[in-house]
Amino acid sequence: MNGIENKKADFLSKGGLDFLVDKVDLVTSGIEDSIGTPYYATVRQDTMSVLGCVTDRYVVKQNHELLDVILEKIGDERYDLSHSKCGQFKGGKKVFFFIKINKQVDFGHEMADTYVYAVSSHDGSARLAFGITTKLHSCSNMFGLLMADKDNQHIMKHTKRMEGLVEHNKLDELIHRNTQGLSKVMRTLATGIPNKEFILKMLDLVGKVDGQRVMSETVRKRAELTDSINSEMSAKGASYYGLFNGVTHYLTHKTKDSGTDEWFDYNLNGKGSEMVSTALKISVNQMKQDGVWLN
Repeated sequence: MNGIENKKADFLSKGGLDFLVDKVDLVTSGIEDSIGTPYYATVRQDTMSVLGCVTDRYVVKQNHELLDVILEKIGDERYDLSHSKCGQFKGGKKVFFFIKINKQVDFGHEMADTYVYAVSSHDGSARLAFGITTKLHSCSNMFGLLMADKDNQHIMKHTKRMEGLVEHNKLDELIHRNTQGLSKVMRTLATGIPNKEFILKMLDLVGKVDGQRVMSETVRKRAELTDSINSEMSAKGASYYGLFNGVTHYLTHKTKDSGTDEWFDYNLNGKGSEMVSTALKISVNQMKQDGVWLN
């Protein structure tokens, strides 16, 4: 293998994606004989575990093939694998790629590194979908992922049509639209000052306090989020931008084990991603009420 192929192989190995998947006939076991079905099972070769049930149209894309598609769509010499990450969820049923690209986003007071995030599946539950996320190098603070926004997403099905859709379907427009949008939003967030009532409303993202008995877990989470908010608003300004940073700081540093596959799943695919989206949405809505309109 040449240099880049070695780098890709090492990258997949470190992320635990150096395994292959087979598509085999799915049969049901009767009392006497096995009965064929029109379906297939995807099976992980190294563990022989069944990952999912798929139809004839489903085409297995090996992890190294998915990586090739992603890197080709980003473009040669426009990414940095040494500062990227990949991994798996649920024993390989789903896989993710977090590829750092050679582009930074200007948030006004600071610059953010940009990543192309891609998620796919070997159980037939998800297509190959791309999104954009950003991270502040100064504190490894991760910003909002736009995977749930259909207008800011790029999807490819696991069918034969995936072949040949790379060169003429790059991610340039996706990257430009998302990074330009993030830059504008973050710059605008820095122009507004949230009041104490709104900051308390932000704490409700991890659990509400309504005067009744409150679980100790909720008290702990609200205290940790408060610490993150105070720290970020002190460092980045007492603005909606600093407040939003407080939420992402909390998710980056105080939920689960940072950098693990479970942490990536939580923050990029699950509750953490929902919290980021909600925090951004209510901040924008409040700024509109304050008279700052985001077009």
